[in-house]
Parts: sequence; C-alpha cells; structure tokens
Amino acid sequence: MNQDENAHHLAVSVARMARLNTRIDRVQDALQEFGTARISFSDATLELNPSPEKEDDMRLAMLLLKSVEDTDELETTEQDFLPDSQAELKAVWKSDLLPIAHNTQFWDRRRQVQCLQMATKRSATSADVEALKQALAKTNARVIGPSDEGYSETIARWSKAAEKAAGFSVEPTNSEQVSIAVKYASDNNLDLAVKGGGHSTAGASSTDGGVLINLGRMRNVKVDVGEKRFHVEGGALWSDVDAAGWEYGLATVGGTVADTGVGGLTLGGGYGHLTGKYGLVIDNVISITTVLADGSIVKSSKDQHPELFWALLGAGQNFGVSTEFVFQAYPQDELWAGMMIFPPVPEIVKGLIENLNDLYQVKESPNGAEAKAKGRCGSLLALAKPPPAGGQTMILLLSAFNGTEDEGKEVFKPFLDLGPVENTMAMQPYPKVNALVPTIQGMRSSMKGAAYLMPVRPEFALELISKYDEFLSQTPDAVASLVAFEYYDATEMTKSGVGSFANRGHHLNGLVMPTWSSIEHDATCRQWARDMSNLFKVELESQGQDTGAGAARRGKKGATMLYGNYDDVFGDHYERLRGIKAKYDPTNIFNKLFPITPAAVNGGKL
Repeated sequence: MNQDENAHHLAVSVARMARLNTRIDRVQDALQEFGTARISFSDATLELNPSPEKEDDMRLAMLLLKSVEDTDELETTEQDFLPDSQAELKAVWKSDLLPIAHNTQFWDRRRQVQCLQMATKRSATSADVEALKQALAKTNARVIGPSDEGYSETIARWSKAAEKAAGFSVEPTNSEQVSIAVKYASDNNLDLAVKGGGHSTAGASSTDGGVLINLGRMRNVKVDVGEKRFHVEGGALWSDVDAAGWEYGLATVGGTVADTGVGGLTLGGGYGHLTGKYGLVIDNVISITTVLADGSIVKSSKDQHPELFWALLGAGQNFGVSTEFVFQAYPQDELWAGMMIFPPVPEIVKGLIENLNDLYQVKESPNGAEAKAKGRCGSLLALAKPPPAGGQTMILLLSAFNGTEDEGKEVFKPFLDLGPVENTMAMQPYPKVNALVPTIQGMRSSMKGAAYLMPVRPEFALELISKYDEFLSQTPDAVASLVAFEYYDATEMTKSGVGSFANRGHHLNGLVMPTWSSIEHDATCRQWARDMSNLFKVELESQGQDTGAGAARRGKKGATMLYGNYDDVFGDHYERLRGIKAKYDPTNIFNKLFPITPAAVNGGKL
C-alpha cells in the first residue's frame, strides 16, 4: 500500500472513530487537547506530519491509524463527520514516516470525543515472547509465537473476518498463569486480547500484534449436585456446561448456540432458552473469579467485592480476565423442541407473526403483566436459505417448549396448523436443544444487533424478506446470511435489576448476520447489515419507542437501545462504571468490546 492509500485509510479511520455527527472542529479540539499541532484538520482535509523525535506525535499517529474493518461496528461514514455533507474527505500525509497500526480504541459518548489513553498499547516483539516463555517456564502454560506450531489454530476465529495476527499467544491452564500473562502485558504496555469461545465478529477477542490470552485449555466444569451449582472455567463452551449438567438432570440459563463461549455471553448479560423462566444468564451467576489488570486474582459476589461484581454482570470484558464462574443450576427434563420450516408466502408470514405476537407479547392480566407463554418456551424466527431448499428463501421457526409433548403440541397448535413443509419438533435432551442452531465454520461473518417490540407488524416482516432477497440476488456469495427475531417471555428478566446490564425491557432482540466467503464482499455485507439493523430502528421509532441515546431512561420498560449504539450501551450505568474502571483498570488494558473510559484520563476528561 502506498502513502496516499495509507493516508486515505487513516482519514476514514478518524471519521469512523469520531463517530456520528461529530464535527471536524470538535475532533480538532480533541486533538489539540492531546498536545500536538502536527496532526490537523482544515477544509475537510486531514494533514498528518508526525515527527519521530516527538513521542506525542508518534503516539497520536498510531492512535489514529486504526483500520476501517476494525471500526466497522461504529457504523460511520466519511459524510457523518464532515461539516458539509456534500464535501469529500481528503487526506495529505506530510511525513516520510508511516506509523505502525495499534489497537487503541476511541470512544464517543454523548457526542464527545474522548481519547481512552494517552499512550497506545504497543505490539509485541520477539523479546516479549522469550520473556514470557521464561516467566511461565515452570508451568504447563504454552506461549506460541508466529513461527511456532499451533499459531494458526490459536488465532483462528469462528468468523475469519475477525482474525488478526497476534504477536504471540498464551494458553494458560489456571488463574495464576493468566495472572502472569496479564501482569506482563500491563507492565510492558502491550495490547491485550482475551479469547474464550472466539465468536466475536467485531474482533474483540483478537489483537493485531499484541498478546493474546487464549483460554481454550480452561474448559473444566464441576457440578455441585447438593448445592445445585456449576463451577465453570473461563474458557468453557456452553456445550461443556450443558453436557456436564445433563448427567445430573441439571441446567442453567445459557447460550442457544452450543459452541459459543461461556465468558463472553455471561459478561454481556446473556439470553437463552430458559430466560423466560429464570431470567438472563447474569441473573443466575453466584460468583466470578477475575484476574485484574495488576495481576491480582479476585473472587467477587454480592457479598465480596460487590461493586466489581455488579460491573462484571453486563460490562465484564472491561475489567479483567474472568477465569471461573459459579452458576445456579435447576432441575431440567427433556424439552419438546425442534424446527418448523415454512415458505415465505404472505398469508403464512401473517399467520406466523400473529401467532408469535399472541404467544409472547406481555400483557396486563389479573395476575399482573404476563405473556401466554408463561416463561415455558422460546422461539427463533429466521429468514434463511437452507441448502435443502435449493436456493429458495424459507422461514425457519426454531422453538423449545419446557414441558411434555402433548402440552407443547397444544401450545404450538396454531403454528402446526399453518402446515410447515418440514417439522422436527420432538422431545429432546437439553444439550441437544442448544445444538439445534447450526454454525458455519471458516466463513466471514458479521453480526448486527437490533431490537423490536411486539406486536410485530406482518408488513414489517414482509419488508425484511424483500430486502433479504434483494441483497442475496445481488451478492450470492452471502447465501448463508440470515435475519432473525428472538422470542421469549420477557416478564422474568424485567423483574430483576442485577448487574450493570442496562437493557432490560419488554422489547426483544433482532439479529442481522451476513455470512460470506470472499474478502472483496466485506464492505458490501457489513453495509447491508447496518441497513437492515436500521430498518428495525425505524420500525421501533414508528411505534413511539425511544432508541439510541434516548433509551438511557431505563425506567421505561419500552425503551430500548440498539446493540450498535456504542454511546448508549450502558445507559445510566455508564458514569458509575467509569468510576469502577478507574479503580480496577486505570490504564485501560481491557478495551476491546464496548470500551469504558476510566473516570479520569491524565487527571481529567478530554
């Protein structure tokens, strides 16, 4: 890539990091506060002239050089950041020196640009690899460099679009080994990423040149039958938990895709087939063991380090490496579960949507707010092109009913009466239910979260089908893409106020997931995901719902945020989280997913 191309990518990266509706003059002010005048904006032009003799200049240049792909989740285009929407962003690279890209994050909250850290996290060198190998020499941990066997496997991710070339990987087997790796990375200002299940499509479990802590060798699950508790190591997958618990007829709220990681889902809140009955995943966490930025190992619960525990339950990736979770478990029998497949003809679409509204919409009753589902079932309605359908779009209804077959058939009779072309509903063990959703390995994928409110309009579903078909006709490489609605009884999860998770409400989750094979379609597929997610937002707003920044008023159970809105992920909890962040991770080494700015940066706010 030549200098002009580097400059262009750098400029677009700044635009994306500045984010929505942030004017050039405001970005300029932020840069001036940083302490350098050698990187500036003028007339829609980014001028870059870092001096190798001036450390601040080089640090800022490295801060700005963040790839467009890495910041895709920020949903911004060049025009979002220019004062004149018709202007064309230009960049002039005025130095012969090209800075090295580093994974330092930017965060824009409430229309303010904030620099997370005065100094960037650096990439690892061969000296770092050798130093950590020596530090862990008397343990069974593995330290894997780019030339070592197993390197390609340790940086592999579920989505190839999220893979990055780590400087080296550490594969620990216990918290003490994790502590050594974290402390080394922190003391030596190394960029750090943590991999559990590796399902993040935003690259949050990867690092470009830094140190990767891969928890894949920490997957043990111990079942305390007497206390009905699961003790789960931080690298475990939900399939590990489901299998261990099923031996004793026990289960807990967990992911609906078996090969996703326990840690990532739990630390972000977590929905599952049992959410209607027992709430979110975080509502069932008893304690968490975490390695903090200084290397200390802390066990937190509602009674021990309660402030940290609160922060971990919803914003946990920002505070450390969680190496063990203890979950409340419950007796669990087989479920009546499986999939019904329907053609997307208007009358069937209308019937499906109306039946789902009737089953899952929370309404007032003599017993208070409740849904007809009464917490006993959950469903996923998806638009997809399953291979047996010969390239035709079909509607997949995956459901799990926590009861007998006769009860399930009675509850789902309206769906069965619509005449599915395929029906696999049957009594199944809980681990198999969580493996019903197939996962495609080795493809490039992205996920855009959305939200919706019942009653869903059939016309909205038909609009999504039309847009889905239009996209796939233009981009056949993305034939494995899907759009989905998650349905569950939200009554139980809205009762709890556990943790820093800020999005409890009667709205439900939507998902747009483009999946493709060729890197040349990256931009097209990601843009489609943004466009489809925006359709959900427009639909919500047409129903009079708060979205985006307005959703911070979490007391309104109808209010909602869209997963992509970085400036409002934590709602009214954000300032409290900033204070906890300043205590436990003041240098912001844990900054990969929805990063939280510590309460003070260099003594004050930018």
